[in-house]
Amino acid sequence: MIIVQSPLKRDYIISLLDGKTIDSVNFRFHKREEMSLYFEHDGSNEEAAAIAKKAIKNSEFGPALFFRVTYD
Repeated sequence: MIIVQSPLKRDYIISLLDGKTIDSVNFRFHKREEMSLYFEHDGSNEEAAAIAKKAIKNSEFGPALFFRVTYD
């Protein structure tokens, strides 16, 4: 499971990743706790975290967002 922490644009991040397959990793939104968004995924935690971070950074709002991607 990966955790995306962001104070802004959480709904945007959910729509960006939920139900999407990016670089052969499928992301599924699991839950939201305050600033943290939890996503289940296929594959390794390290790979999924790197792919999610890259996808968010390359998105429309990515360059302006403050966020962190970790895994559990």
